[in-house]
Amino acid sequence: MNYRKQIEIHLKKSGGIITSAYCRENNIPTVYLSRLAKEGKLFRVQKGIYIIEDGDYDEYYFFQYQYKKAIFSYETALFLLGVTDKIPWRIDVTVYNGYKFNEKKNTLNINYVKKSIYNLGIIQKKTMFGNIVNVYSYERILCDFISNKEKMDTEVYVKLIRYYFKYKDKDIHSLYEIARKMGIEDKVREVMEVVYE
Repeated sequence: MNYRKQIEIHLKKSGGIITSAYCRENNIPTVYLSRLAKEGKLFRVQKGIYIIEDGDYDEYYFFQYQYKKAIFSYETALFLLGVTDKIPWRIDVTVYNGYKFNEKKNTLNINYVKKSIYNLGIIQKKTMFGNIVNVYSYERILCDFISNKEKMDTEVYVKLIRYYFKYKDKDIHSLYEIARKMGIEDKVREVMEVVYE
């Protein structure tokens, strides 16, 4: 099968998105992406990402493609988990201390944490366009909210905790395990006991 055909097949499966990384993984010379862009058949969204004219502009996927260590967290994670239908006006991400962004966008809310807790609760979720991104689990989000209660919107905080008990994929064991590793197990138990009563 020729390279253009391989690219065409992938574009149909991926909502019209293709990356240089995908081409390298599948032994497709990336020069074909540049050629298709010159012909007007593909459009370069950012370095290494191309879409067809009517392709899905997946902001979350594109962002994480560029910043692979940034994990969607807080309200952005709640949106991606389907807990809220309110589209966040800022993208909340968490990275480990010392991580540098090439450029900081005004619509970006960056949270820095110790490397020892950075990996806790990372799961993969599909965006509304079907692309896989890394996001924190509901349990990790709960721990982050409880740990930073004084900085959180009170209404969102209360809704988040109350809704957790209705959440179909909840994992209480994971919640307490993450809380223990973050050093906030007592705080989390206290909050959960109050809500359960």
